[in-house]
Amino acid sequence: MKRALRIIGTVLALSWIGWLIVQQAPNLPALDLSSPALWAALMLALCCYVISQLAAAEAWCRILSFRQVAIAPQRARSQPMISQIGKYIPGNVAHLFGRLVIGRRDGVAGGVLVASMVLEIGFTLAAGFTVAAALLLFMPDTLPRLARDFPRVSAWLTPQLIAVALIIGGALGAVLLKRRLRNLDLPQPGLRQLASPLALHITTFPVLGISLWATALAVSPDAAPGLVTCILVFAFAWVAGFVMPGAPGGIGVRDSIIVLGLAASLGEGSGLAIALLHRAISVLGDVATFGIGWKMRHSKARAVPRNRPDSAPFLAD
Repeated sequence: MKRALRIIGTVLALSWIGWLIVQQAPNLPALDLSSPALWAALMLALCCYVISQLAAAEAWCRILSFRQVAIAPQRARSQPMISQIGKYIPGNVAHLFGRLVIGRRDGVAGGVLVASMVLEIGFTLAAGFTVAAALLLFMPDTLPRLARDFPRVSAWLTPQLIAVALIIGGALGAVLLKRRLRNLDLPQPGLRQLASPLALHITTFPVLGISLWATALAVSPDAAPGLVTCILVFAFAWVAGFVMPGAPGGIGVRDSIIVLGLAASLGEGSGLAIALLHRAISVLGDVATFGIGWKMRHSKARAVPRNRPDSAPFLAD
């Protein structure tokens, strides 16, 4: 059943983004490739994306430290940096299996890795919802802007409804996470330990929003949406792409929500151009992150034999 859902999710996601491309291809804006401002904006978008991945790797390092894992921090950070490239394989789970394989090769117990990945998924989803809800609830100009751009949505989108949805979603997520971790029969971290990786994951969403905003500046420098709008759109798009079964790297789902989120102010053609260009930047950023992670492991391997787990104490650098 799960395999069928992944296959269906992959087909639907790729079909949807393919349909959007076919429909809006004539409306795609022409880019001035000779403009230094365009390339500066794209470089900012790429750098922000890579920074977000490094922050996520640091969060993984902190999560592993809950279990007193005896590997060097650099090796721990490299695990998600290398395995995340597998998210582009249809099924949207290859990056998790990849991290499990790499972690086992580093001498980390399988139960510890599974528990840590469950925590990471919970942190990431909680961070995405928290950032989106905070922008909607505590930024006074966000709701009026949404009301202007999306009149149908604003009819039922109220701060009270968002707050209730956040509380219910957070409570259900906490219950499911606690139950899953209890089934793994491992010691649970305290609130003080949980705060650090959660804060890192919360930080990644504004950084990724800046990446999307910079991409929008490259495509439509005179009519780019505001930074708050880009952060909000990306947070919703990322969470939706993450939970969609089968969508490789959130392809199709995330891009479609970005198109819809930006189309009201820019038009669907420009929104699609931004989504596709940011997808290309994301792929390039993932490749760059993979290279950095590979370099970390390669330099460490010179000092540690490959057939033995790293026995360095797990302390923050």
